[in-house]
Amino acid sequence: MTTIVNPKQLYTFEQMELDIDTLKAVYPDMVTSHIIGRSVEGRAIHAVKIGKGKKEIFLNGAHHAREWLTTALLMKMLETYCEHFSARQPFEGYNVQRILTDTSIWLVPMVNPDGVTLVQKGPNAVVHTEEVLKMNNGNMDFSSWKANIRGIDLNRQYPADWDNIQDDVGSPSPQCYKGPAPLSEPETKAVYQFTNEHDFIIAAAYHSSGEELYWKYKASGKLLVYAKFLAEKLREKTGYKLVDPGDNPSGGGYTDWFLDHFQRPAFTPEISPYVGPRPVPLENFDRIWEENCTVGLLLAQEATNC
Repeated sequence: MTTIVNPKQLYTFEQMELDIDTLKAVYPDMVTSHIIGRSVEGRAIHAVKIGKGKKEIFLNGAHHAREWLTTALLMKMLETYCEHFSARQPFEGYNVQRILTDTSIWLVPMVNPDGVTLVQKGPNAVVHTEEVLKMNNGNMDFSSWKANIRGIDLNRQYPADWDNIQDDVGSPSPQCYKGPAPLSEPETKAVYQFTNEHDFIIAAAYHSSGEELYWKYKASGKLLVYAKFLAEKLREKTGYKLVDPGDNPSGGGYTDWFLDHFQRPAFTPEISPYVGPRPVPLENFDRIWEENCTVGLLLAQEATNC
């Protein structure tokens, strides 16, 4: 069968939409999707589901604009799991048929489509051309941009100790501005509402770079024990270093909120060796895939035990 998702390209919002539609057509019994909201500039925020079970987990990517390779990774996961489910074949030792009969995996592959478009195609590809150029000091190179199109860091927008977020720059910026209030942005509001409408057992928000895994935030008691147990399993697969944020971690992130609000495990994998403030090079994808290809199945399988 011809491969649908090609992660080794400039993986755009438009390509993602095309691939979602194609996957739905090829695997109609396995893949469903709907639009959970729209970005500042009106681009759709897509949620895609694979699996048939009532127990659900959630994976998302590209909260940060320059981290768009996380979208390609999640889309490749989606297709690979579909292929093996349809062929009734195991994948890397996982019984895909059984796991995806017992559970469902929801994905929002691109939380920040405006920001991704800006990074990939430049300011003339977005509506807010003058505004983003001003925030970027007139520089036409937007490769280091993390924020949404209004200069707000979407992973500092969630209601988890938001008032005390550290290193906030105080005004719209390419990175590190938490915004005027939690959930002020349509992208984070959409993911927040979507999460609240479901009963996700485990969540993961993909970021880059550094080959690290954030897993703890302010977890304690039984949650701390269980989260550490799962984090060790993820470390064994990915090789990523487990990060202990200390006694007073800065909040506002999706997984900070999920851990704190739902008292369930949530993880932030940082894909790729550290590359600095820029998109992860495509040549790193094979290594990233090898490290992460079964993460969705691993977490879904764990959800069946809950």
